[in-house]
Amino acid sequence: MSRTISTQFNVRSSFARQRAHELARQTGMTATQIVEEALRAYVPPKTAPVGRLVRRGSILVLPGSGRTITLEGANAALEAVRNRDGED
Repeated sequence: MSRTISTQFNVRSSFARQRAHELARQTGMTATQIVEEALRAYVPPKTAPVGRLVRRGSILVLPGSGRTITLEGANAALEAVRNRDGED
C-alpha cells in the first residue's frame, strides 16, 4: 500500500486559525483552500516599511504619522469626493 505524502505548514496563530475556519464555514471551502487563496492574492505593499505594520483590531496598518484628522476635515474630504463622483 503506498502512502501519500502531504506537505504540512503549521501556523501558530490562534487568530489565523480561527479566521481561516470562520471563512471556511462561510464559503464552504476548506481552511487549506482559504489560506492558499489568501496567499495567492497577497501582494506586499511597496510603500510599507518592513516590520513597521501594527495590528489595529483584525487588520494591519502603518503607525500614525502624528497628523490628526478632525471631524470637520473628514466631512469636508467626504463631501469633496461625493461632489466629484456626481460630476461624472
